[in-house]
Amino acid sequence: MRVSVVGLRFDRFEPSAHALFSFSEQQLQDITLKIRKQTRSDACIVIATCDRIEVWCENTHADLAEPMLRAFSLPVLTWNKEIYHITSEDLLGHLFQLASGLLSPLFGEDQIISQLQHSLVRSRLCGCSSSLFEYLFRQAISAAKEVQTHVDLQVPDESVASFVFDKINQIHTEKVLIIGSSALSRLVATSLLNHGYAVTMTIRDLDKADFLLPEGITAIPYDVRYSVIPEYRVIISATKGMEYTVDQKLSSSDHVFIDLAPVKDIDPTLGLRDGIEIITLEDQKISFPKREQATVIAQEILDKRIEQTLQYLNYRKQVEPIQILAEQAANDLVYRLNSQLGANHLDDAFRETLYESARKAFSHQLYLEKKKSIDRTYVDLTKKLVSGGEVYPGDPQILLEPYCTFEDAGYRVTKLQFGSHSATHMDAPSHILESGRTLDTLTVSRFFATAYILDCSSFSAITVKELESLPESCDAVLFYTQGNSFLTEAAARYLLQMGIRIFGFDTPDCDEEGTLIIHNILLSSEALIIENLENLPMIFNKIVELICLPLLYTDADGAPVRVVAQVVNA
Repeated sequence: MRVSVVGLRFDRFEPSAHALFSFSEQQLQDITLKIRKQTRSDACIVIATCDRIEVWCENTHADLAEPMLRAFSLPVLTWNKEIYHITSEDLLGHLFQLASGLLSPLFGEDQIISQLQHSLVRSRLCGCSSSLFEYLFRQAISAAKEVQTHVDLQVPDESVASFVFDKINQIHTEKVLIIGSSALSRLVATSLLNHGYAVTMTIRDLDKADFLLPEGITAIPYDVRYSVIPEYRVIISATKGMEYTVDQKLSSSDHVFIDLAPVKDIDPTLGLRDGIEIITLEDQKISFPKREQATVIAQEILDKRIEQTLQYLNYRKQVEPIQILAEQAANDLVYRLNSQLGANHLDDAFRETLYESARKAFSHQLYLEKKKSIDRTYVDLTKKLVSGGEVYPGDPQILLEPYCTFEDAGYRVTKLQFGSHSATHMDAPSHILESGRTLDTLTVSRFFATAYILDCSSFSAITVKELESLPESCDAVLFYTQGNSFLTEAAARYLLQMGIRIFGFDTPDCDEEGTLIIHNILLSSEALIIENLENLPMIFNKIVELICLPLLYTDADGAPVRVVAQVVNA
């Protein structure tokens, strides 16, 4: 994964500098095209948020820092020292945390999700995206939505309210002005009310004051804050904006400002005036237990999704790249036609249609060409039903006998008599579970899978350790044991967690004699079991497409099954 990332955070600069990083969608499209062309990259995405700009390039042929600064019209010598680079080891963690708001100054904010979506669409519209970027950004956005759904990252901590009270308690005042109506502002306001202070709060929409602000608060419009500040010794500010709430327009003095905002609300230069003190959270030693707990939970979600993404990326290296090539070709077409599309004033909807039509056309043609070159081998893994053949102790005997003969009737019909678990057969959950599903209630798609064939004949037991190298792309495993080894309980559960849904064995019973432990573990999870397979040595350590169609009959607790492995040799 040859991806390079550089970025620049501007939230710590004066608000007046933020205008340098305000761009229209058309400007950002032009910047994306310019950077891709200058760096000769295969793909490029430009991320523009309220606190940073980032450039992601795939297979670039140049250092990204200078092309990024020039594309954004930022003097290289001035801004180069502000550039940060993301290493390849940190790429996924950075992207997923960024999408979830864990790296935002407004910690846990969810607007970053739509900003990443816009970045991806923008890159696609100018032909600068790639299948890799499409996948990575979609996964990061999906993970961020899961975090935002299950974790409150913006939960305010009482420790901040305690800190504020301790500070104000040292100042001789009976009333406090709070600028902003965020959750943190409301928490602090409630704390101060409970301690007997008179609290006034600003709010942008007075109509919402009655149901948004705590009872007992005096609400005033945000826009009149400068006219009332002279009445207060202590002013607290805790908004989510990127602009100063109090700056050099302040005409009064003798104030203590407590700035609780993640991005400074109070112009720091006011602290140079006589009679003005500014207290910020970053200067204090305050713990944030609720935020820390929420962050741990969020990171657990992200770690799981990152692991899934890495598994797919490893699998992606092995799978046929038809779709990848089709997407790259479609992006390249839009990229090459970008000037003509702009000159003819064709809108984004047309670009989307062009991209999708090209992708489908390229994919179809590539598939047809590949189909011609594929050599398939089919291996039958099924034991024949033979009259008098071996059956599990206590099961009905297998009987195949002529019912109509050619000599007597002019045609042949054979009478078949056997149990539902004869020869090569499939176990349904209802085989051992009172309310388990039967085979005839399953969709036919359950009987097709991607399988790996594992030689376990030399194992004393099939443990998790023996399974750790299984390909992540499979949803079925076929075990060749010769009756020498059996799945452990831990191994069975491990495979279920991996997503294995079909378990095949070369023996008539997947359990050790006298037990049904493995049957219970697998079938209670609605996995399917195939027993009495043969010819497995022909396909050891291969990934195959598995077709296993059981005999269809009503209330099927099990059934003889025809099992075929399709081996693709490119």
